[in-house]
Amino acid sequence: MGFRFKKSSVGIKRVWGAALALALAAGTASAYAADPAEAAVAAVQPSGTAAAVAISAEIDGQPAPWGNQAYLYHSLTYVPVREGAVSLGAQVKWDKTRRAAIVTYSGDELLYRPGSDYVSVNGFELHMPGTTRYVNGILTVPLRGLTEPLQAGIRPSTNPGSLNLSLTTDTQTKIDPGLAAVDEYLKRQGFSGSVLVARNGEVQMRKAYGLASAGTRVRPTDKMRLGSLTKTFTAASIMKLQEEGRLNVEDTLSSYIPDYPRGDEITLSMLLSHTSGIALNFARKEGTPLLQTVEEIKGSSLKFAPGTDYMYSNSGYVLLAFIIEQVSGMSYADFVQSQFFEPLGMNDSGTASRDIRIPTGYEYDKSHRVWKSVDEYYFSPSGTGSLYSTLDDLQIWADSLSAGNVLSEPTMEAMYTPTAYKNYGYGWMTEGEGENKEVFHSGGGSGYTTGIRRGLGDGTLVVLLGNHGGLDTNAMTAAIRKLAFAE
Repeated sequence: MGFRFKKSSVGIKRVWGAALALALAAGTASAYAADPAEAAVAAVQPSGTAAAVAISAEIDGQPAPWGNQAYLYHSLTYVPVREGAVSLGAQVKWDKTRRAAIVTYSGDELLYRPGSDYVSVNGFELHMPGTTRYVNGILTVPLRGLTEPLQAGIRPSTNPGSLNLSLTTDTQTKIDPGLAAVDEYLKRQGFSGSVLVARNGEVQMRKAYGLASAGTRVRPTDKMRLGSLTKTFTAASIMKLQEEGRLNVEDTLSSYIPDYPRGDEITLSMLLSHTSGIALNFARKEGTPLLQTVEEIKGSSLKFAPGTDYMYSNSGYVLLAFIIEQVSGMSYADFVQSQFFEPLGMNDSGTASRDIRIPTGYEYDKSHRVWKSVDEYYFSPSGTGSLYSTLDDLQIWADSLSAGNVLSEPTMEAMYTPTAYKNYGYGWMTEGEGENKEVFHSGGGSGYTTGIRRGLGDGTLVVLLGNHGGLDTNAMTAAIRKLAFAE
């Protein structure tokens, strides 16, 4: 199944499957699809019963202003759109032309039409567990149809014959007034994912866009696959081992893999800068041991003489991960965890697996003009695209690098020095010189595209973590930086 793509906007829609509806009823759906309030209602009022249930609610510790306007219908808690949205910090007006209630919040426009089972959020069609309903002339909506698009939280509790709801308003979204142009840019792009814009450690924008599933929004706190942003950690790992005297970037590949063909001509520096001539689209089968991928890469021929040209090489970074393991005596995952994530407090970062809850990834099907969910698990070997992280953790990473808390200044200068063949150093691309120097990288995989851009002289940072594949995030982070920080 897929999202419907509309030419007139960036709107997309995905039909809510019967299997998911059954899973919700049975309480077996994933955390992204489950509604705790629905489960609580079912506990006090099983489907098909007519027993009266008293509803009480508080928002950020204060009584909700809904009064007796909240009610249960088909085991769903309904509230009036106007009072419900306003109580969660939004503004509401009725649009006669579109015959819809328009809710605005943090630059987002939510559109509720009578009798509809979805709410339009900046053109994305977010499925609700029930339809909007008129009751006594008042437009009402399932509570989750408000809390999810407004990114509020719900914690239900029950007593015999009563349902108590504790709601919390969104505290994660932030947009400084001067960054409205960035918000508009991302909405025009139809971006789905999250963005962080900061300067000298101070967050100026932190916001999410689009859908994490048919019935849930992406949140600014969501973990996301990093794709090739992983390479910044691989390069830092090699440089850290060099600072500890355990290897040198001028060491040859044959020093660590003695039987590697022409390995005595290839240095670690060439692997880091994609100038080794090694390039191969290796197999990405889940569970493949790193050594097996190394053996596959070993059988590939060089594309050019080592050190004479540039060709982006995931294979080279797989070999670097293998060398990190040989030198450190630890797995790549454990090395990055123990050397970077734990010491820096990057508590929401790690190695991607099926067990890590992340937004669904989508790829655009041009023939059917829909965004389709990527159902297969995208496996990436260690070193090249194996990590996940969050906006906040990547800010920690960027700020720690800039503050010299990860590597020394001479080491970082070497990382940011491009070769003669491409504006690529060690794990970072570069633009500009001196105070105007920027370093950046993009990443991607099936259903994900990410990007990071840092201004070395002005302390600026832009991070994009997207769950739509095929985006040019290098261009996007450059555009965002210009919109946000143009003097």
